[in-house]
Amino acid sequence: MRLRTAWLCLPPALCLSAGIALAQDGTTTVEKAPTTTGAVVPAEAQEAPYDAAAPEPGDISPGAPDEGAGWDAAVEAAPASRPLLGSEQDTAVQRINAYFNGVTNLQGTFEQIDSNNKRATGRFYVQRPGKLRFDYAPPSPLRIVADGAFLAIEDSDLKTIEKYPLESTPFRLLLGDGVDLARDARIVGVESGDGSLAITVEDKNGDAAGQIRLLFETEPEMTLKQWVITDAQGLTTTVNLDNVVPGRKVAADFFTAKVSFSPFR
Repeated sequence: MRLRTAWLCLPPALCLSAGIALAQDGTTTVEKAPTTTGAVVPAEAQEAPYDAAAPEPGDISPGAPDEGAGWDAAVEAAPASRPLLGSEQDTAVQRINAYFNGVTNLQGTFEQIDSNNKRATGRFYVQRPGKLRFDYAPPSPLRIVADGAFLAIEDSDLKTIEKYPLESTPFRLLLGDGVDLARDARIVGVESGDGSLAITVEDKNGDAAGQIRLLFETEPEMTLKQWVITDAQGLTTTVNLDNVVPGRKVAADFFTAKVSFSPFR
């Protein structure tokens, strides 16, 4: 399996653009509306003379209300994210730094959606500094474990482990002993919405193309809900987080790569 280890190109589980199918594709059935045949046409409709001034079916009559205008107005009225600049941006970045620096143990569930709309789900665990674990539910054979120095990709089907320096992954920004995104990454943009906050960052040194966007809920309290990784080819992978709560205490080897163990099998 050929994998790239650039800053934003993790192995398939988390860079998520390596083209490995992690879940079976679903199928969608589109039902056609029933067609009515043999309908009786009213006599008055049959005998009505042609009116050149009458609009063709589907045309908008002069003076009739434009239904599309209502939709446009609703879209314009919908709350949208607002870019933050200057001191507002600095304050937001400090708030995001404080969120990560305040995390010790965290766990929850995730859904991963790659650029081909393939989906995978599972559970995740975080223990700062430096440790995380993603347990993928079947049929995926993968598990990801970071022990503070390396990020390991386990494949229980192939009985293999591939290791990458944690520093070569975007998680180095979030799992370090002191998170400071302004210092360690280039801030592409910060946005504030209705109860949300988002930040987009990229490699500060320009050694790796791509971006990562982090989305937080801010009410009732700050919570990481999603990240979106865009690779050098412009392909995106989205990871949605749910049921995020403070993590429980775990065994010493919980964040150690070990192919033979899987919580789902």
